[in-house]
Amino acid sequence: MQDVVNQVINTSFGWGWPSWAIALIGYLIVAALLFGIAPFQMLFLTLYERRAIARMQDRIGPNRVGPEGMFQPLADGVKIFTKEDIVPTAADQWVHFIAPCVVVAPTMFMFAVLPWGPGMVPVDMNLGLLFFFAISSVSAVGLMMAGWASSNKFALVGAMRAVAQMVSYEIPAVLSLLAIVLVTGSLSIVELINYQGGLFISTRDVASVPDWGLGWFIFSPVGFLAFIAFFIAALAEGERTPFDIPEADSEIVAGYMTEYSGMKFGLFYLAQYVLNFLLCAITSIIFFGGWQGPGVGWLYAQAITPVNPQGGWVFNVLAGVLGVFYFLTKTYGFFFVMVWIRGAYARLRIDQLMDFGWKFLIPLTLVNIFSAAIWVGLTKWGAADGLAFVEGWSPLVRWAAAFGVTLALNLGAYLFLARIFAQSQDERARQDDDVLEQLTNVA
Repeated sequence: MQDVVNQVINTSFGWGWPSWAIALIGYLIVAALLFGIAPFQMLFLTLYERRAIARMQDRIGPNRVGPEGMFQPLADGVKIFTKEDIVPTAADQWVHFIAPCVVVAPTMFMFAVLPWGPGMVPVDMNLGLLFFFAISSVSAVGLMMAGWASSNKFALVGAMRAVAQMVSYEIPAVLSLLAIVLVTGSLSIVELINYQGGLFISTRDVASVPDWGLGWFIFSPVGFLAFIAFFIAALAEGERTPFDIPEADSEIVAGYMTEYSGMKFGLFYLAQYVLNFLLCAITSIIFFGGWQGPGVGWLYAQAITPVNPQGGWVFNVLAGVLGVFYFLTKTYGFFFVMVWIRGAYARLRIDQLMDFGWKFLIPLTLVNIFSAAIWVGLTKWGAADGLAFVEGWSPLVRWAAAFGVTLALNLGAYLFLARIFAQSQDERARQDDDVLEQLTNVA
């Protein structure tokens, strides 16, 4: 952004502004865009979900306010702004007030390291991936504050469920990403995207493949298994069906939000939808190349960059528009999958959720880390690292060997763990039936 601002102000108009002014303008533009994008995403995604769910259930959905119901989110926003803010008498007033802010703030910070297109990242941090998930964990504190301060048993139970669920599923989420970090050797989100240039095979693994921006991690066994595990964990992190246990309306009213009304209630929904958007976005970035796609790399090579300061700003715009299109298409595609799952599957029980995470998902991601180590060894190591037998192989042969070995290992681990997990669930079901039979006989 600063390169483009400097090109427009100092080169095109010749005003000669100092570098600090250029940097300030660049940061203000980025901040304004981000703070405008977050509420817009919430409004759009609520309408998107309501219309999609309605179609799946043979209904029409919102269709009264505006053409095809397009202004329904705005009407809902006006309504929630005008609702009375009611605080229970026995609630902790200050904690009850601060909790929604603690939940919303981390989601806004997560935008800071999210690349939207080539050269379109607010802050390119070397530890961007770590920052993204570290800051997301702060929301759990706000959820517990909301449940505890409400002086309501249903709210407290919902908060405890939410925290237990987030802590449990952050482990497989991070472990699945650790496999990708091993392959790339970087925690920079920008570097993760740059690594995925190529055509079904990354140019970093086989330099001779054409760079069409399609060398996504999803096309490797390590990346595919990591994607499945991460997306399941993302559903739990975002409290999406079938993991919407913290807000189980049939059991605990509305969970940790039970005693909230007005705009405080709206802040929780804002945080939830923005978090789901960010989880879909980071999924598309890590496993589907983010803004990578045919044509973006060539356009950006002609644009104004630190490497090519004499480029044309028109190519910055074209590369940015095409990159943002690819990025948002993938992101909204994953959000549609979230909506689709909501319309197709029932909610899990809390014991089923915990069993699946700890007994199946975590062991599977640990195996995938081992597969990632094998992938790195076969594709990048040589005699100096103790793998002299692969020294004479071509990069394509090394990639094919790594693909075959990791595919066999991950597939075998999945079948083995799935069988053990199914047996454990059958045993639990038999125990539940025995307990129910005993209670029936007593009654």
